[in-house]
Amino acid sequence: MSNQDDIISTLHTLYTLLDELRSIDSADALSTTYHPTLEAAYAALGKVETEMDALRVELEYQHQRLDAARDAALAEAPQESEQ
Repeated sequence: MSNQDDIISTLHTLYTLLDELRSIDSADALSTTYHPTLEAAYAALGKVETEMDALRVELEYQHQRLDAARDAALAEAPQESEQ
């Protein structure tokens, strides 16, 4: 499974777990699977957050590449017009 497939699956799992938590009445929270489900939801959220951080780093890198290309083009522009 690709990383994209894995993170999409994890997001689906997180939504499913949240739906399950919402369906448990507060009065029953201590006598059900609420706590393990809550822990599983936090684990899924952690995976999603880790992937989002990696995507943020990659996007910032791509932005830096764009800035560097623009700066190089601007640095060459005056030299070309002087010739």
